[in-house]
Amino acid sequence: MKGIIVAAGEGSRIKSVTYGGFPKELLPIGNVPTIRFPMEALRLAGIKDISIVISANTKHGIIDGLQSGRRFGVNIAYVVQEKGKNELTGLARAILSAKRWVNGDKDFVVACGDTILCDYTSKISFDCLQYLVKIHRSNKALATVLLYPTKLDVTRFGVAKFESLNCEGDMWFGRLESLVEKPSLEVAKAYKTNGYSYVMAGYYAFNPRIFSYIEKTKPGIKNEVQITDSIQLALENGENINGVIHGRTRNEKLIPCEYWDVGIPEAYKEANKQLLYKNLDQFDIEY
Repeated sequence: MKGIIVAAGEGSRIKSVTYGGFPKELLPIGNVPTIRFPMEALRLAGIKDISIVISANTKHGIIDGLQSGRRFGVNIAYVVQEKGKNELTGLARAILSAKRWVNGDKDFVVACGDTILCDYTSKISFDCLQYLVKIHRSNKALATVLLYPTKLDVTRFGVAKFESLNCEGDMWFGRLESLVEKPSLEVAKAYKTNGYSYVMAGYYAFNPRIFSYIEKTKPGIKNEVQITDSIQLALENGENINGVIHGRTRNEKLIPCEYWDVGIPEAYKEANKQLLYKNLDQFDIEY
């Protein structure tokens, strides 16, 4: 499988920290730039060929810092998402910009460059995509979405509703019934399962057929095309869409693992607090 890291967003929510002067994906978490965490998650899942989607004007620092990816044990290519006056934006369009790089019929994994996954119960804390890849392959799904379970307000996120929810050991997963971007309080409550809401955590496995649904998805607010809407379109067409929960089992109950959307200032501060002494340089590999 190939991997795509999306790093083309403007970072408007985190400008109180970056002042718009540098990419949010390079915000340091301790001594590690944020983008290293999703890159490491992909590498630990066995994904070495990675394309990073960047914008033309503001992301040169990512190229300067990561270069070919050699010293991190991966092969990095860069795709520029054009953002002209009439160009559509949003996560779905950023993914679509890498269509030619995917170049084939093999499935691929997408990670948002400003999202961090962590599992303190694991010997390797950032090896968090194994279940996502396993369920996607075994169910031959069009899309498999990683979901974060929370009991907090989810009205600013994309949220999923399960058609069925299964537990096998530490793995919680199931077929999805529907997804919605930024639900109302009433919809969010109706989407709850097992006492939790399930937020889209910024990691996805896709069959390349997802590109056809992205191309059919209508833009929403700010002319953005949301991947949530593209996956919902696929669901309405009868496609097999699965969700995998970023959590583990304790006393037969679901316990959330750690997840931070660093594009949100409060989450960035919390990630720094929790990961201050993590040093990903211990994983650096020279070919």
